[in-house]
Amino acid sequence: MTTTFEEANVALRQAVADRVAAVAAGKPSEKWYDPQDEDSPRPFAGDSLLREPRVHPTSKAFFDLCDLLKDMHAKKSRDYGCPSGEDPLANIRNGAAFVGIPAWKGAMVRLSDKVTRLAAYNATGRLENESLEDNLFDLASYSLLALLLHREERNA
Repeated sequence: MTTTFEEANVALRQAVADRVAAVAAGKPSEKWYDPQDEDSPRPFAGDSLLREPRVHPTSKAFFDLCDLLKDMHAKKSRDYGCPSGEDPLANIRNGAAFVGIPAWKGAMVRLSDKVTRLAAYNATGRLENESLEDNLFDLASYSLLALLLHREERNA
């Protein structure tokens, strides 16, 4: 089962509501989610990096978002001219080479763009062209890409 970002959000909200209800009822934390109990909520039964059933629902939601991040990277790599898979980061490398900086710094420039957009959102409460979630997702992606490119340069 593939979970969309929206479905993951709905499931996460439900998991939080279930946890709040469990805390209000005085249920100990180890009983918030019991995969052995048929009546226990199973909010994240979809695809995940980690299939262990005893993972806390919040961690499971995080792993599901990581799965979505993988899917986004694959799709965007194709969009940026890498259908062959030769270099999924060619766009970042080319942009960095164009201005004469290391590729990891090129990723940091793009990361900075996302942070600037989020700062504008914090000031105005709105975004015109991309959603808050899209920006946060891109920020996570650029952080990992910068790390990957930095390691690549360091180990070259």
